[in-house]
Order: sequence, then C-alpha cells, then structure tokens
Amino acid sequence: MTLGICLWRIGTPTYWRDESVSVVVGHSGVGGIGDFTSHIDAVHRLYYLLIDLVTVFGTGEAVTRAPSAVAAALAAVGIAVLGWRLHSARAGLYGGLVYGLLPITSRYGQEVRQYALVSAGAVLAAYLLLRALEDPRPRVGWYAAYAGAMGLMGWFHLYALFLVPAHGLTVALWNGDGRLRRLAYWGSATLVAVLAVVPLVLAARGQEGTQVSWLSRPGAGALYDFGVLIAGGGVVLAVLVAAVAVGLLGRGHRDAVALVAPWLLVPVAVAWTISQAHPVYHPRYVLYCVCAFALLAGMGLATAGEWLPGRRAWAAPAAATVALACLAVAVLPDQAAMRRPRSRPDDLRGLATVLRQNARPGDAVVYLPADRRVFATAYADAFARLDAAPLHDHGGDLPTPRFKAALAGRSRIWVVEIPPPGHRYRTPVPLHNRTALQRDPRFHTVQKWSFGGVLLTLFQRNGKST
Repeated sequence: MTLGICLWRIGTPTYWRDESVSVVVGHSGVGGIGDFTSHIDAVHRLYYLLIDLVTVFGTGEAVTRAPSAVAAALAAVGIAVLGWRLHSARAGLYGGLVYGLLPITSRYGQEVRQYALVSAGAVLAAYLLLRALEDPRPRVGWYAAYAGAMGLMGWFHLYALFLVPAHGLTVALWNGDGRLRRLAYWGSATLVAVLAVVPLVLAARGQEGTQVSWLSRPGAGALYDFGVLIAGGGVVLAVLVAAVAVGLLGRGHRDAVALVAPWLLVPVAVAWTISQAHPVYHPRYVLYCVCAFALLAGMGLATAGEWLPGRRAWAAPAAATVALACLAVAVLPDQAAMRRPRSRPDDLRGLATVLRQNARPGDAVVYLPADRRVFATAYADAFARLDAAPLHDHGGDLPTPRFKAALAGRSRIWVVEIPPPGHRYRTPVPLHNRTALQRDPRFHTVQKWSFGGVLLTLFQRNGKST
C-alpha cells in the first residue's frame, strides 16, 4: 500500500531546487560527483553515487524518485515486522498502514533526496538492535550488522547519528540480566559505526558554512510544527497523538516502549537542543523519527482494540479498519495537494518551459550566483541552446569589471537567479554583476518570471527585435 501511494502521480510534481542538485550532480558521473562534493555537499556524496546508477535509466521524475518510493515501502515493511515482534501482528500491520497514509511519507517518498532511505535504514537498525537485545547471550553477528547499518546511515546523512543516544537509552532500559554486557557490546558496535563515518564528519565540518548556515534557531513551536507536518493537520495530529499515548501506556510491553519511545523523542530533542546554540535542526533531518511515531500509533490501535467490550473476534479489527479509513479520508486533501504539478517550493519545469519556448541559439545565460547553477538546471535540455561561457569564469562568478566587458558582444542575456537561503551570498560579486547589467544603457529588460525561489529575467540589447 505504501509503495502504491508513493508511486501515485510520482512524476507529476515539478522538480525543485534540492532535487535539481541531486539530478544534475548525480548525472555528472563519478568524476563530476567527486569534484562537486570536494567543496560542497560531501554529506550527500553516497546518495549522488546512487543517483548516478539510477540515471542510467533516465532523468525523468518517476525514475529518479523511485528509490525514495521503494525505501518508504521498505520502511513500512520494517515497521510491520517490528510491531509484530514487539507487540502483536496487528500492531505491526496498523503501524505500517499508518506510516503509509501519513502525508509526510508521500512527500519524501516522492523526493530525489535521501531522507526516505535514511528512514528505511533507521527501521533496519532498530530491527537489528532488537534482535541483538532479544538474545540472552549476545551474538557478535547481530551487533556487527547493527554497526554496519548505522555506519551506512551516517554516510547517507550525518544527522542519522542522532539515533545513537536514543539507542543507548534503549539498551540501558531493556529488561533482563547482563545490562553492562549489553552496553559493552552496543558501545563497541556504535564506536565502529562512528569511526567509519569520521572521514565524512571531517569533510562536512569544512563545508558547514555552505550546508547549514541558513538554518535558524528553532523555537518551542517547532516541535508542534513538526507534529503537524507529520499528520497534515492539527486535528489528525491530536488523534494520532492519542493513539501514540495509548501505545506508550499499554501494559506488558515495556521493551517495546524502551525501543520506540527514545527513537521518537531523543533525536528531535538532541537536534533542537543543539540548535539553541548552533542551528542544525530541520524536520527532514529527523524524518526517521516518523517511523517510530507510526509504530507507536499502531501499537496504540492494537491496544485500544484489546480494551473493547465483548469478546467478538471481529470487533477489534473492524474498529481499527474504521479508524484507518478515517485517517485516509482526513489526509486525502493533503495527499492530493502535494501531487499537483506546482506543489513544490520551486517550479523548475515552468522555468524550463519558458526557456524552450523563447530561448534562441547563441543567447547568453548567467547564473547568479554561478555555484548554484545546479539548483536550477534539472531539465537540462531547456538550457542546451544557451551559452554560459562568456559571462562566467570557468563556471564561477566573473569579476564585475570583466563581466561588464563581456556584455559588449551579447544581444540577448538570460539571468537565472537562485538566491541562497536568507540571501546570504558568499561574495558580493553576483549582486554587483546583476546591478551592472540592470544599469547598462545598452540593454533593457524584456520580461521577468518568478518560479518560486528561482527568478528568470531576459535582457536584450536596445534596437534588437524581440
């Protein structure tokens, strides 16, 4: 069901800027990926290599988004398995269905970014940790597999390591003897995983200014906003939180709560707390906590079914079916909205359409700033007739004096402006170049277009026909 929902109109929404980076860089080959991630986006390198394999089959939306859809489906399967082992088969089934119905699952199950893959990895890591803890005699194999899963998750996204303190709390709270021994095994596995990610940590540290400098300190309302983002609305959130509360309060499942509650709460709390001094929090960075939310909701539905009066076997599943059907109806407007063609923050397909219809062979194009070209060029064919070389310095911003001189030989110039978050340009050169073109008496503005956060302007030399 989750796979079907995620594939529903997966190719309809336009690419937006983050997806454009994934497609453009991922399609540039291993060498291109290495060059790009050496100065920016090292944290996405493994994902770009995956997209390099995927784009062998094309660069269309349905193709490049397919890995995220599959990952969301695998996460739903894993939630079902975890619920079955921790609580009951019904809890697993309900949890997997809740996860598939949540709008946020579809949103990132239709995204050319790695967040759905990290969620699936978090479910896998939780399963491996559970199997390790269930065994009264710790087996190296389970902990080794757990270390591998955590290390792989870290390479897909560093903030997946916020799960480490959550899992540490789980190990400490787990029932049974040999707690110190379990902690020692888990600690050793975690150390291996973290050491495996150290090279990426060092690379990302040097790129931090371009990666997360745009984030701001989250307030207390950020946690509620995350909940609304998960559920798609306040009313749905209230109902799901009630189900989660029942799952937490259900008797006889202490170990289930010990695994799932820290998974839901700790990464968000850690990211939020760190962000008070050094902003690192964004809901998509802790998207893997949604899996725990759905699992607890499934446990709550199963527990509530056990509380129903009477002993008729059909009553509990019938009540759960009604509840899930109501959830599906409640989130349907959000599910439909996110599948509209222009539902993403940027309309890069619209940008490409304008260029295809109006660009002429030999027209010049300038990207402001130049290093954000990959944020707008996912639909590469639309830029094929444009000449970027004269107004750039080997792919970078041309110094303003040289930029002014380069304008002399141009008749028509397309300006694609992709402002950084918060308009925090690393240098003033792009803005100076834009001002120089706007004030150049030889050119006039033909038309301007806005495609979300991406701006397009056509300049033409005076006296030339349009």
